[in-house]
Amino acid sequence: MKMIKVMSKKLVRKALEMIKAMADEDDEEEEDDEEEDEKKEEKEDKEEKPKKKEDENKAERYEAFWKNFGKNIKLGVIEDPSNRNRLAKLLRFSSTNDPDGLTSLDEYISRMKPDQDTILFLAGDSKDGIMKSPILKKYVKKGYEVLLLHDPIDEFCTQHLTEYEKRKIKSISKEDV
Repeated sequence: MKMIKVMSKKLVRKALEMIKAMADEDDEEEEDDEEEDEKKEEKEDKEEKPKKKEDENKAERYEAFWKNFGKNIKLGVIEDPSNRNRLAKLLRFSSTNDPDGLTSLDEYISRMKPDQDTILFLAGDSKDGIMKSPILKKYVKKGYEVLLLHDPIDEFCTQHLTEYEKRKIKSISKEDV
């Protein structure tokens, strides 16, 4: 029985490492896109076209993975406290920075204002409903990025993940933000 527990932990750890590697490829891709835009103006090389297709495939792979297994990752954050931080690195949410795309918590943190120490979110029934919120408009007007939690499991997930990378995660609909 003890051996099965050890094997289970190692399998979970290995699976999380593989998913993290896939997610990191996706994150690196977005950073590379910004750098490529600058380099594109300097030179147009025929070799970059095949590379660009390969990079798009990597980004599409994690996006497809997220579409199929995102709820399971969120459930893992809720149910598996020992792997909560590892799973949190894999989370993706819509945000006011790119409502149609997905952003990781690390990407969100990299775009935070210097004086900001809290990861902000707003939960609702639909993305459109959240985007029309007067509370959200107030924060966006001040230049804050806000995560848009439109999946019913998202808010429950953030209740269990109260902190990420030493930053509190708080709803802008609460008075203490």
